[in-house]
Amino acid sequence: MDNTILHKAIFLLRDCHEPEQQVVEGLKNYFPELSLSERERYASEAWDMVHGKHSAI
Repeated sequence: MDNTILHKAIFLLRDCHEPEQQVVEGLKNYFPELSLSERERYASEAWDMVHGKHSAI
């Protein structure tokens, strides 16, 4: 996983209070080269980290 993309997803979730699906769409604006499945994977990983399913960054 690219930490830059993951940190952007975490920022959108935690600091901007975006829902997970909105993060998937938002990542497209920052990283247009990512496929939908890649954006979903990053958003899911960020969601797990923000909500305590993985150790904090």
